[in-house]
Amino acid sequence: MNNPVVLTEKNTTYGVRFVDYFSYVNGPKVPIYEVFTMNALNQIIGHAKFGNRLYGNVYYRGVTELYDNVLPSIFRKRVSGKASDLRKIINTIFRDPYFQGSLKVKPVQYNTSLTNNYLINTTNRNTKYIIEGLIQHYSGNTRFLDVVDNHWVALWMGLHKCQYLGRGNRYCRYERRIIPVQDFVVNCISAPIGPNPSTDSIENQAYLYVLLLAMPEVSDSIVPGIKESDNLVEVDLRRVLPSVYVRPHAQHALVVRKRDGNLATDYDMSSQIVGILKIRLDYAALWLGNGTLLTQDNLFPPPAMDQGYDNLLQKINIFSHPFEIIHYF
Repeated sequence: MNNPVVLTEKNTTYGVRFVDYFSYVNGPKVPIYEVFTMNALNQIIGHAKFGNRLYGNVYYRGVTELYDNVLPSIFRKRVSGKASDLRKIINTIFRDPYFQGSLKVKPVQYNTSLTNNYLINTTNRNTKYIIEGLIQHYSGNTRFLDVVDNHWVALWMGLHKCQYLGRGNRYCRYERRIIPVQDFVVNCISAPIGPNPSTDSIENQAYLYVLLLAMPEVSDSIVPGIKESDNLVEVDLRRVLPSVYVRPHAQHALVVRKRDGNLATDYDMSSQIVGILKIRLDYAALWLGNGTLLTQDNLFPPPAMDQGYDNLLQKINIFSHPFEIIHYF
């Protein structure tokens, strides 16, 4: 099976309502389902996973609104970074003795007398995937896209919105979104879903969305935790980073991306979306409850609890604007 299996409007059950199809400019037309119960949430996710069992894994990305693309952060309009600048940072970390020790990796040197230069090249490329995945998870402006394999975390990410503060938006605090009750009742959630819902629409104020993203299974991997197919890369940060980097474990975090391309659209991950879940904010808040495992303090542990995060914050000579490490408070 070469392509992910996109859900259809027939994949409904009690507590799940098919809403409409959503069209991506560089990807498929995928169904949107409104989900009303936590059991229905588990079942529709099961539909996606079972349908793609021969293709690979299905991961989750919680978002506050929908766009007609699924671009990594470095290619979004709000980011002023360049891929060439990112590569310089990756190469700097790649050669930095401190990070070689911190990440438990060391570049393999080429030797023209060896016959395994292909293996050396692949090993070094995988090391750079690890570095870029690290930057993505703790900073955000790379060619990777954050996903998780725990739908509770995806719900939390869609339920909360980061409020950027301070000079250069270097500080972030997550605030829980709530339904604007008066507007919600007056409009009776009648705003239709189009290819580009307005940021101020009732839909975006009252709902969160969970993107279901499929990645192919790859059996032969040189570095455990990294899966590289013909045009896709998947990095399980919990397996490739030492445990001093706590945040990936708290978030059940992975990063995914397309292989190297020339244009921003070459990195659009919308081709891997197999379905979209639409959930009212008050339902999601009820399902998640008030447990401390699902708080910013746990999902974004402070540098005092996350030694890897603290290490990154100290490297201001490497992580300069717009690639600086965000401070959460």
